[in-house]
Amino acid sequence: MVNAPHAPAHTGTEDIIDVRGLRNQFGTQVVHEQLDLQVRRGEILGVVGGSGTGKSVLLRSIVGLQRPAAGQVKVFGQDLSALSTQARSRYERRFGVLFQQGALFSSLTVLENIALPLTEYGGLDADQARGVSAMKLALAG
Repeated sequence: MVNAPHAPAHTGTEDIIDVRGLRNQFGTQVVHEQLDLQVRRGEILGVVGGSGTGKSVLLRSIVGLQRPAAGQVKVFGQDLSALSTQARSRYERRFGVLFQQGALFSSLTVLENIALPLTEYGGLDADQARGVSAMKLALAG
């Protein structure tokens, strides 16, 4: 079950991601125009499309790496761009995105890449993080 920090309990129809009227553009190139998207608790969404169709730009907008030209993006009921740096950091720890190319630290093993956020943000010591990471890798095959 995913809950944002300090967020009230919600029903199963809660919008975890709520995008309204999104417009993304780079110069004169419009990538998204009036895009609306809702993802409710428990839903699984796949975003597919050809190269250059705006999949990564959409994800970057949702996680706050790309500021849209217009529209609003809420995650866990919060507009991340309106939060203080500290509050935003708490929300950002609730989700993660790995983009193509360079998603992992090349100087670390896969096991070490998985363990890193467990020690940095999860409060686990190195041995605990290695154990959890090994279990996750085994589960993934």
